[in-house]
Amino acid sequence: MTAVLMDSRRLVAFSRLDEVLAHAVAAVEAEQAEDEATDTFPGLHMSAVHARRLLRTPLGSPRLALARPCPPQPSWDRITSDHAGWSWLRTRHGLSDLELDLVLMALAPEADLRYERLYGFLQDDLNRRRPLVGLALDLLTSTVDERLAGRGAFGSGAPLTEHRILTLVPDHRAVEPPLLAHAMVLDEQIVDVLLDQQGLDRRLAPCCRLEVPAPPAGAARVVRPDDAGHGPVRLYAQGPAGAERNRPARDLAAAHGAPLLTVETARLPDDSERAATLLALAFREASLLGAVLTIADLEGLDRLTGEYFVRGRTLEDLLAGHEGDVVITGARDWAPEGRHALGVLPIPVVRCGFTDRRALWEQALAAQGVTTDPADLHDLAARFRLGPDRIADAALTAVAAARRRAAAEGLPGPPSRPTRAELFASARGQNGHALDELAHHIEPVYGRDDIMLPPDTAAQLDELRDRVAHRHRVMDEWGFADGLPRSTGIGALFSGPSGTGKTMAAEVIAHELELDLFRIDLSTVVSKYVGETEKNLERIFTAAADSDAVLLFDEADALFGKRSEVRDAHDRYANLEISYLLQRMERYEGLAILTTNLRRNIDEAFTRRLQFIVEFPFPGAADRERIWRVCFPEAAPCAADVDVGRLARDYPLPGGSIRNVVLHAAFLAAAEDSVIGMPHLVQAIRREFQKTDRVMPEGAGPGHQHVRDRS
Repeated sequence: MTAVLMDSRRLVAFSRLDEVLAHAVAAVEAEQAEDEATDTFPGLHMSAVHARRLLRTPLGSPRLALARPCPPQPSWDRITSDHAGWSWLRTRHGLSDLELDLVLMALAPEADLRYERLYGFLQDDLNRRRPLVGLALDLLTSTVDERLAGRGAFGSGAPLTEHRILTLVPDHRAVEPPLLAHAMVLDEQIVDVLLDQQGLDRRLAPCCRLEVPAPPAGAARVVRPDDAGHGPVRLYAQGPAGAERNRPARDLAAAHGAPLLTVETARLPDDSERAATLLALAFREASLLGAVLTIADLEGLDRLTGEYFVRGRTLEDLLAGHEGDVVITGARDWAPEGRHALGVLPIPVVRCGFTDRRALWEQALAAQGVTTDPADLHDLAARFRLGPDRIADAALTAVAAARRRAAAEGLPGPPSRPTRAELFASARGQNGHALDELAHHIEPVYGRDDIMLPPDTAAQLDELRDRVAHRHRVMDEWGFADGLPRSTGIGALFSGPSGTGKTMAAEVIAHELELDLFRIDLSTVVSKYVGETEKNLERIFTAAADSDAVLLFDEADALFGKRSEVRDAHDRYANLEISYLLQRMERYEGLAILTTNLRRNIDEAFTRRLQFIVEFPFPGAADRERIWRVCFPEAAPCAADVDVGRLARDYPLPGGSIRNVVLHAAFLAAAEDSVIGMPHLVQAIRREFQKTDRVMPEGAGPGHQHVRDRS
């Protein structure tokens, strides 16, 4: 085998192992010759002769020590001079010759399965095909002292185990086997390095991305701290999720022609120990590839069990032991805890401005051979804070939707121009994915004609909509944002009895602005444990940071209370939770709406921090009649005696309840295979009053007596 292996420089190290194994096989063969007369089943049975020989063997001495007359060749100096992988392993981890031989023994079965059979022969058990620690020390040490000292190579602080180069696997057939009976298994990453295998480690593929960024045109040189002899780059690129937080890493890698290895923390396994293992593998992979390493989205580690273990200890330890450039990205403030001198430099990253976004939309559409209305470009750039990559993808999606529409309509000719609806739908599709798991996405379907409100309430909704629509002009172009650096959000409170249209009004606004709407039930966010409510809110706002969506916080009564009524520590903590919610609403770069049934429970000190407070009064008889009329679809079959005016006067119901009544009545009529009549409506009204535990007016309207007789 040696002659063949020597022909390949990649496998030259195995000639060293073959020499060791050849002497060991000869020694074992001589031993077995003595047992041939008594041992019929070698490897499965031990004769008395063999047992007596074991008793005569000095305690702890290497069993095959005398079989090797001189050090094996080639030397490790020669091997490492010819092989970059072995050289990196020896230099990076400071391995001794003994440790390199241990790695070589564990590597051999990965190169040729014949080594498994050889190990089984030498271990007197053909089922043991991986080298045991005991066999390795028998082959690689010469004296009792050397053998005992060799055990240190497998200690918890030794390079082979600390850096996860070797894993010791106990025999599953044994109960608590000794160290000498553990098999040595080489890490897959090290196997690939030593066998010159190319590509990303298979275990990292689900959570990592490897690329070679091209230098951007006209890009300035990235300044490196080690240009002045100060070591590798350590950056924390901090900014909102919609910003190009990966740009510093891409520029750094492109400027030096290095690969870029990105760890997507959201794709790490939920178990913190497994996540820590993969992080360590990613750091080592970056070292092997000479790549710039990016830990993308530090907040993605928050979901892991044992968050402090991963973020506070493992990440900093890995940074301290890594010699390459590392860029960490995140949205919140972060700094190492000081356990190591890391020199992490915070780099603020901001989103593309309005002018840049408008130009990017125009360029992306032009690249597809289409143009669009300037007003649509303006609104896209103003309402969706997308980066270059997302804008390019949204433009492709919009053009694809336009082509599909044109094909369905049989329109020939050049690529169709996307409609405003197609452009806005593609832009919305780029955002809000992280929020889907924390909030309920509502598809806005209601328009202004579907909601009946008093004139002043309707005017307030118009003003709220216009505040969002014209925010760029007032805040940026007219300079008002300079005086409000920390209050960029738009907060509104919708107050009124249940069913008066608060949620529908939020849908109407989102529909008119062509934005997504997410509903968050505050009753599920509030926790009895101190600090948990703030954590839940932080997760929601962090996920919403790049959504450009309207946030609807429903059931705010679960959180709000009179600030003056502080009777115990829980009340004080509740006020802290309210202040935190309002603070995050002020920082949210979009529209956030709170709904409450009882405004009187909210202290004025809190309401002063909101830009809009919109009252939704209980509808009067005239408004109720209008609501009754719009609730019937044109196709709904109604009896001639249906008197919505009488229903509106006799039954004081809010708009939401009226919609429920009409739908219930329609099902009652369908069950009887008839048109919708007054008896069906009054029966449905009775059920609606029962739901709210209210007394239904007796004999209030036509059909009431008929319903009473039926029941």
